[in-house]
Amino acid sequence: MTRSYKEVINEMNRAYTEFYILLFQDLKDEYGLTGQQESMLFHINLNENTTANNIASTFNITKSAVSQVLSKLEKQKMISKQVNPNNKREYFLTLGPNGSKYMEQLSKLDDVLIEKYFSKIDINALEQMTDTLKKINKVILEEKQKDLDCNE
Repeated sequence: MTRSYKEVINEMNRAYTEFYILLFQDLKDEYGLTGQQESMLFHINLNENTTANNIASTFNITKSAVSQVLSKLEKQKMISKQVNPNNKREYFLTLGPNGSKYMEQLSKLDDVLIEKYFSKIDINALEQMTDTLKKINKVILEEKQKDLDCNE
């Protein structure tokens, strides 16, 4: 019996949520991070010289909402702001001391996960899963770009 896209996606979402809770929730709780704060922290870590405007655009939320989250992250020393030398009203966002520490702990956790769990899965299956996620991300980005182009 062939399952529908909806059934497969629901199962994938449940599996990912369970995976995330099993492995990362304790660390996130230790730092007192919300899901949105953690997502922005990941974005800042992966995107050098990102700005609040870039985050608002990427996450499709208001600059005010971004500012509130960034303010909390800055108070927790998870991020720091550096003035953009080309635009004094804009700040580049980078990881602060606690943000760097959080990312280091995640990296160490990855090493443990590889040793304890992922190494028990065929590497080809992991590569296929990674390729599939990349394809999904590409489709999403293309569709978002089409929507932006239509709204201009």
